[in-house]
Amino acid sequence: MDNIDNIECMEKPFDSIISHMSKNQLLVLRYMLGKAEAIVTSREIARKTGIVEKQLGGVLSALSRKVVGGEHVMEVMGRDDTNGLRYRLNSKAITVVLAERQVRVLLASYK
Repeated sequence: MDNIDNIECMEKPFDSIISHMSKNQLLVLRYMLGKAEAIVTSREIARKTGIVEKQLGGVLSALSRKVVGGEHVMEVMGRDDTNGLRYRLNSKAITVVLAERQVRVLLASYK
């Protein structure tokens, strides 16, 4: 149990950041948490989350600027010629298991 307590203490800065996220940011984060090590395109994120690509650009930009413990939550991984920018969740910035739980709780509050 001590290990879980230590992990939860590390997540305190992320708690305040995630509690200020919009519903669309939470939807993208939930999708990215399911693909924690994958690099995905903005078009793929739009398809899977249902957020139109024009709105998605602002959401992804905001998420890529969020910093936890000196690390960006999402990393831009370059441009794909046909599918826009590519992104990856930065697993150094957050603990995936705890973030999934927090995102799930916050998204449930929108229903």
